Amino acid sequence: MLDYKRLSVRGSVPLLLLSLLLSLVLLAPPSVASAQITRICPQGCGNISIQEALIEASPLDTIIVEGGTYTEPFIMGRPVNLLGREAGGGRPILNPEKGRVILAAQGAVISGFDFSQGSAIEEERTDCSLEVVLPATIYLNDFPGKRSVCPEDLALWNSSHMISYQYNSRVQRGFLGNYWADYSGEDKDGDGIGDEPVVLNQENIDYHPLMQPAGHYLIVDEAAASEREVDTIPARVGEVFEISLPANPTTGYSWNVDYDSALLSLKSTQYAVPPSRALGAKGSSIYLFEPLRPGRTTIYFVYKRSWENIVADKRAFQVDISAGR
Repeated sequence: MLDYKRLSVRGSVPLLLLSLLLSLVLLAPPSVASAQITRICPQGCGNISIQEALIEASPLDTIIVEGGTYTEPFIMGRPVNLLGREAGGGRPILNPEKGRVILAAQGAVISGFDFSQGSAIEEERTDCSLEVVLPATIYLNDFPGKRSVCPEDLALWNSSHMISYQYNSRVQRGFLGNYWADYSGEDKDGDGIGDEPVVLNQENIDYHPLMQPAGHYLIVDEAAASEREVDTIPARVGEVFEISLPANPTTGYSWNVDYDSALLSLKSTQYAVPPSRALGAKGSSIYLFEPLRPGRTTIYFVYKRSWENIVADKRAFQVDISAGR
């Protein structure tokens, strides 16, 4: 049984640094308007390390780490989004040689990394590559096995919203967890998600484990965001806003929407008929969302027929939510 009161920092990451980072979390109020995107890569990109970027980041910032091998341990002491991205050289590998990655900020997100290059799994192994000491979200990562993580607080081990993805040439939609090399469950429906969960302890469960390493899943949402300019919508908590998209249901096409239910509530959807009665005239699909709490999130739309795996159109809207009046 894990000691849930223990906060261990191995190797070269001193406890003084952890105390400093936690103090900064408590003192620094979140600021949606100042949220920034920082890019890290093995060469260039300002030559900044992951830990340096985390120290300089503000709450809700996004740090994108490009493919490469990163061996330094680090502490996430603020609620930022740490996202791994393949940039021609494979997914970024986190292999801390003298310590571990520690998630020490409530609301932190880590996604898109390969932890599987670390030490091989052994029955007597007690160390881990990833330690979770405050609630965080962890998904689309590759782990060598359950022993490679140390969850000491409740964490979400899969995406908080449904994601459109392509697996084995089929477009799917669902929640995505992590890949565990020691997972032996089945995938009877062939959607790439294991039928049985991965139980780390009684409070930490990956309900949607991946059957293959995360690189086998093409995330349609990321393609949508990269192929189109993302519109920004300013919003306030409790104030409903509208998104209207061109649509023609007589063709069999409809919009599939993915959004973060922790930040947004979809109040209603409706179709507005076109003013023209001409054959094939497009109307509008109207979506009403209510912001639930301050933050920054992205709503993704995919336009396709339910019986086809061909995407006709994609849209993405970034929503900056501030506190209500």
